[in-house]
Amino acid sequence: MTARDEEIPSLPLNTQRRLLGYLVPLVSLPILIWKVYSVSLILTRPSPQLGLELLNDLVSISFSLVLILLIPNRSPLYTNHYWLTPKGLKITRTLKGTKTLPYDTIDRLELYIRDERRGKPSPEALTYARDHVNDLRKTGFRFIDYTNNETKIALIHAGEKVYMITPSNPRAFTHKLGKRIRGLSVKTITLTPKGARVKDGAP
Repeated sequence: MTARDEEIPSLPLNTQRRLLGYLVPLVSLPILIWKVYSVSLILTRPSPQLGLELLNDLVSISFSLVLILLIPNRSPLYTNHYWLTPKGLKITRTLKGTKTLPYDTIDRLELYIRDERRGKPSPEALTYARDHVNDLRKTGFRFIDYTNNETKIALIHAGEKVYMITPSNPRAFTHKLGKRIRGLSVKTITLTPKGARVKDGAP
């Protein structure tokens, strides 16, 4: 990371995700180690029997590897980080790796912000946000989750993909991104106890 890279503060990972992130390796690693040891014992026998026992161990090893590698890669169980770099928006997560979105590939930005100063968002506001996201999915957009929780979410449209991130200050993030992408299209959806407030243009 160069000195010109600017880190975008992100929301903290919520407690449920953090616990699952710890639980997956704590459960899977002992099983994986035991089953690998068990397979090694079978294969080092004078006349190894490649039967049901070995098959069960191999299935257990495969399942453990899926839990350890695939689930954290697909699900945001570990903290995501974001940077504005000279080349584009960089997002990264443990096991997921690093992805850089060139600025010229970013089409528009949508912000979903929960305003809970007067209470939790109404069911109508949550339904509005959920229906809008579902409509995007139905029209062919692929969502890639780099969020840490659900309080403040920015949807970054880049071609047929939508990258979901959680900057701690979405409006400040929008302002900084707008300096790098002239004419950036921005929609802000604020979820309140009275419903959803929609605003087009930079906040």
